[in-house]
Amino acid sequence: MRPLVLTIILTFLLSQAMHAQKSGQTDFELGLSGGVSWYNGDINPYAHFSNNYWHESVGVSLRRNLNQRFVLRAQINFGHISADDIQSSSQFQSNRNLNFSSPLYEAASTLEFNFLPFDALINKHRFSPYSFIGIAGFYFNPSTIIEGSVYELQPLETEGESYLQYGISIPFGFGFKLALNDRIIVSTDWGLRKTFTDYLDDVSAVYPNQSDISGLSQDISDRSLVQSGPDGTNWGTQRGNSVTKDYYTFAMVTLAVRLGPKKGSCKHLRI
Repeated sequence: MRPLVLTIILTFLLSQAMHAQKSGQTDFELGLSGGVSWYNGDINPYAHFSNNYWHESVGVSLRRNLNQRFVLRAQINFGHISADDIQSSSQFQSNRNLNFSSPLYEAASTLEFNFLPFDALINKHRFSPYSFIGIAGFYFNPSTIIEGSVYELQPLETEGESYLQYGISIPFGFGFKLALNDRIIVSTDWGLRKTFTDYLDDVSAVYPNQSDISGLSQDISDRSLVQSGPDGTNWGTQRGNSVTKDYYTFAMVTLAVRLGPKKGSCKHLRI
């Protein structure tokens, strides 16, 4: 009886070892990304998929597969964002006549959830849609163009307020991943970032009192085509919407290399 029991146990352990040998579910993946970035806020309140505001973006990432369902991902992305009131169909925006452009640097950490079991070393598990959420830090520096000259906006305090050029955002979104073989993995995802600032575009609340700013700050703060305030000016009237915060987006395609041992290697033995 004992030899039979031992045989069953050994057979079970060997089958588990052979299965583990073919699993890449806890490997690392190093990836390079390319795609587009854009923003939504006071100068572009609604258009998510308008290529008028798309800019090239690049990034690098490192994934750690915790198992076939959950993945930790660290990434660094660089993009650009911009918008221009002159392209809006809103009469208020067209008259406001503001524009901005800003570089965007981001470092993010996210948790991914695979809707299907994903494993580059198991043929039937080489594809899955996924969602993700996490936390990121970002840096921005809005500027505007007037008659061919570029002016950085944050130092000018165009609304009489100072703000930080860095902040925290919450990335969330969804994507698809496909292992082309046991080494190469392609993924594409769309990720919206909720920020806690309303100044990505240097527009938030109201035109300040005229006495609060002067010179170049005053000229750039109010570039309206028509003055519409009760006293014949815009000072103290609405300039933006301070209730909603700004968002930015990265839509990226990533080509990644799995860094674990090759398929069938005894280094994948995990009993």
